[in-house]
Amino acid sequence: MIGRRLLLLGGAAALAGCTGDGNPPRLPWSPPSPLPVTLPDGLAGRLGRTAALAGLLVGNAAAWKLTATRVHTLEWFRTASLEHLLVLTSADPARRQRAGVMPTEPSAPALRTVAATQAALSRELLALQGVHRASARTATGPAALLWASLAAFSATMAAVLPHGVGALGDDGTDRTPDLTATDVHRVLLLTAQAVYSYEMALAASGLTKADRGTLRSRLRQWQALRPMILSAAPDIELTAPSIGYDLRPARDRSMAWQIAVHTESAALELLGAWIAGPATPAQRRIGVDALAATNAALVRFGGSALRWPGWPG
Repeated sequence: MIGRRLLLLGGAAALAGCTGDGNPPRLPWSPPSPLPVTLPDGLAGRLGRTAALAGLLVGNAAAWKLTATRVHTLEWFRTASLEHLLVLTSADPARRQRAGVMPTEPSAPALRTVAATQAALSRELLALQGVHRASARTATGPAALLWASLAAFSATMAAVLPHGVGALGDDGTDRTPDLTATDVHRVLLLTAQAVYSYEMALAASGLTKADRGTLRSRLRQWQALRPMILSAAPDIELTAPSIGYDLRPARDRSMAWQIAVHTESAALELLGAWIAGPATPAQRRIGVDALAATNAALVRFGGSALRWPGWPG
């Protein structure tokens, strides 16, 4: 079932926390049967190379003077990448996840500088984003969300790994997205609520010019999403959005960023359920890109980076 409800519908969007229970790698859902996943040629090797390049950076952290935050992020990313590889190369994800056998990591290429290694890692991640995105746009059901989630993960990691990120999620769970609770009407309502949230965030005092630019940029993205969805749903009967959202203007920068994090965190799960469930092929293509933008915004505003963005957490 949908676990995080939209902030403005009366719920609080909680970020995923670390369980620390030592469980083996798990899928973020419990499929009743194997997912219809076909790996594009070369994908497994590319996933392995990203983990190996992250390992090379970690292994040379002292010599290359990497910050503790960056090293911690790289270690988290390396583990997540191997878990993704484990899921994708399994014929039966539900059974394989309980085996807890991680795939063998390939040897890292012989790169001698941090700049060359990071550049190689970024190239691999951007290539992975393209492969995952293409697979998501042609898949259906939960398999489409699997690929869309990986595309969002790869794009966000390409942006943050050069510096690291402070908040890292442990969002692998057994929960299944509710494929019946989300439709295009709710996604349109989401866009209206997100726009209102960012308007409230921009009301904060003490924001710098850069802060306002960051908030306005994301506001414009949410504003642009609504007509895109409508173009892919020409027969929809529009209803007036709810009036009087339960959200007050932000007092300061901290509250503005908190509003942004809650908005994006709640949106991730709703968009994920839409992609995996009732979206038409045209709508799904929009949803795949919206999920990636939402995940990037979540991390940009201080939310936890997620291993499986879009799945219930």
